[in-house]
Amino acid sequence: MDNMHTDLPKTINEALKILAYNDYFWANPSMIGNTTVIKPHPKDLSTVKSLAESQYAWTEKQAKLALVLLKRYLTKFQAHGMDIKDLLDNPKYDDDFRVISFDKSIEKYIDEDNVTKIEMRFPYNKKVIQLIRCVKDKRGLPGMYAQYDGESKKWTFLHTDVTAYYLTLIAVRYDFKFSDDSLLNDYEEIKKEIIGHRKPTARLIGGEIVLDNASESLQNYWNDNLKSKSTLHQLDSLKNFDIKTNGLDVPAQTIVAKKIAHNNNHILWIDSKTFAKHEVVKGLLELDCFPLIMPVSGDIHMEEDVRNCWEWLNVFKSHNIDILNDCSWGFDVKEPIYKKDIDKFTDEKHWLVDNQKPQDFFENLYELHQMSKQFKLINDNTKVIFVRNRIPRALIKSKVKPKASLVAVGGGHYAGGTDNLKRLLENLPKKLYYSDYQPSSWDWQDRVIVKL
Repeated sequence: MDNMHTDLPKTINEALKILAYNDYFWANPSMIGNTTVIKPHPKDLSTVKSLAESQYAWTEKQAKLALVLLKRYLTKFQAHGMDIKDLLDNPKYDDDFRVISFDKSIEKYIDEDNVTKIEMRFPYNKKVIQLIRCVKDKRGLPGMYAQYDGESKKWTFLHTDVTAYYLTLIAVRYDFKFSDDSLLNDYEEIKKEIIGHRKPTARLIGGEIVLDNASESLQNYWNDNLKSKSTLHQLDSLKNFDIKTNGLDVPAQTIVAKKIAHNNNHILWIDSKTFAKHEVVKGLLELDCFPLIMPVSGDIHMEEDVRNCWEWLNVFKSHNIDILNDCSWGFDVKEPIYKKDIDKFTDEKHWLVDNQKPQDFFENLYELHQMSKQFKLINDNTKVIFVRNRIPRALIKSKVKPKASLVAVGGGHYAGGTDNLKRLLENLPKKLYYSDYQPSSWDWQDRVIVKL
């Protein structure tokens, strides 16, 4: 372009200050006679000015956010004669990133997907963890709003009125270091609105779920993530916000999907004497519950375990789930060996199979062994993830977010393992048990899990 500036900003910091302090970027497109220029997001200006006026060097997260914002408004720069695309592709900054390193810290930030989050880091403290769990379990915190990263020892929460208010209270009580005043300011604003607050409810109007008394953050989340979904999917999501489904009746193609969606509990027992495996999978597909985690308790080596595992695999296959490419194994099934084929058995990586066991059992177990050794990749196409004892590293690296768990394989119902795995399962939007008897939850003091 002939009218391009020669004095382009040299750093992301300079470019962001141009964006912050020039009204041109924030004018309505109709006001500048160019309807092709994007309309600014109403919340972006305050974020941009906050970053531009920061008294300290940016953290890495703040730098990423600045880059996201500048990319969003690149066309406005170009329309004003400043093509900063090369700078965005090869970003440079005024200063090295500021590293926040406290024993106990809390930080509000916006990630690369423009989602506001809260991060807490602290050494193990039983009371703080109990309070966090109380917030998650007792304050209507939606599923997947709280995540714990065992490797980096940090908790990450989606920013809502609930999380901002209660996590700030916890941080102040236990003397956490705040990265800035943003959370404290949020707390004060939320505190003003608490008096007279009414719990959100839901109505069915014209075949669509409508929320009443919802906070701004909840309504925005609903509009962005759930409003375009089916009515049944919307209904099913209400339990994750602690909103009752009582009085709402939404049709469904399957009985399982209808019963799960209309139930106010996210932890449920599906009686295997009432519902066949294919009915369960069909219902989970209707509710879009995949990727699905299937925790396995114990080793798969008994005839019943092998038969049960293959029944599930064949059901998945019958519903167009590729059991090789769409299923991932987070552990190895031990290789079977007949007693007659060895002189001495000392290998812990193998199962010693009695000579009287039928050949088809041996072959089925061996095929499970082969699948578990070969198929460990987890990506956006993965539908079923088998886990045992711990979270697979492939799942952590993939950033894939499972939508439900189904405990149905391996001879038990509690899928014991690391605390990280247990927390992952408990934080999922749905945790389902499939068996012929009603199980009790491992951490509920023998409380019986609700029957579907």
